[in-house]
Amino acid sequence: MSLKKWKKIELLDLADKLDLHVSQSSTKAKIADAIDEHLKDLDEALDLTEFPELATYYQESAASSEDESSSDPNEETDDLKNRLKSKVQDAAEAVAGAVSNAVTNVISGSDKDQQGEEDDEGEESGLRLPQGTPFQNWYSKLQFQRISPAEGSFAFKFNEFMQDVQNKTVETNENVQEALSTIPAVDFVFMAIEAYVYLVNKHLEFSTQRPFVTLTSRWQEIGALASFWSVWSLAIPAFVSYYINFIRYDLPDVSVDPMVFHITKALLALLLTQWQPSFVDEATYAVKDVAGDVTVYEKASHWFRFALTEWKLELGLLPFILACAGSALCLYVL
Repeated sequence: MSLKKWKKIELLDLADKLDLHVSQSSTKAKIADAIDEHLKDLDEALDLTEFPELATYYQESAASSEDESSSDPNEETDDLKNRLKSKVQDAAEAVAGAVSNAVTNVISGSDKDQQGEEDDEGEESGLRLPQGTPFQNWYSKLQFQRISPAEGSFAFKFNEFMQDVQNKTVETNENVQEALSTIPAVDFVFMAIEAYVYLVNKHLEFSTQRPFVTLTSRWQEIGALASFWSVWSLAIPAFVSYYINFIRYDLPDVSVDPMVFHITKALLALLLTQWQPSFVDEATYAVKDVAGDVTVYEKASHWFRFALTEWKLELGLLPFILACAGSALCLYVL
């Protein structure tokens, strides 16, 4: 059967199977010509066990070769024709034999009663199919009971599941160790402790119902505390350690000297614990606040004294202790 008599979808499937690039918008004739030219350029015929649909094509090619050889006899053409014809016949016989053996094996293991019913149906319809042909039985006879659950692709293997859990646990543990085994990570933990004790503990309340976070103090008080803590615990130590940096040549990527940062923070913590706010100034501010005659400077001084008092009451020596621990860690690591 000529390739031009095939359907376009069959030609496209064959071209895809041959790894031949053709455009789907091309006409059926162009696709057939491209496939025909590709097959003729091959050094030898394709294996018909893999391309059984080309059996008729090669037979027609062999027949046309016979016609051409009769008009112009040539020994090389005859040899090629005979080899091509024999290969086509051998491949066709191999395909037919493999299909026949497979169907025969399936039929031999099927139920005899079902075969009797099929034979009766064949006799009634006037069509009796021969034994051992591909048309004898087309329904599946797969026996899944022969496949054990442990060998299936969807089998649940508990030992592999436990091994995956163990590997994931070890990997997660290593990632946590790597993340916490750095000076910035330890500093973050220390700062989180200070922020919780100084800002969150008595001024924010958490609940499982909306609103999840509730302010127990005025926003002015929380703003004053956050500003005071940011300046004395973060900004000033970072500023000093940026300009007094003893490791800028050894570690140029580190712009802040961690040892100087913790030493500065420890000294500032001692200073704040010894700094006593003036209660006289606070009483004066209270009187002026009632009278409505308070300047911006006096208001800023009031909130500074409030934040300093909270620092002494809530934190105490905690910033100094954490700064000393950070300095010891820098001596150990650096």
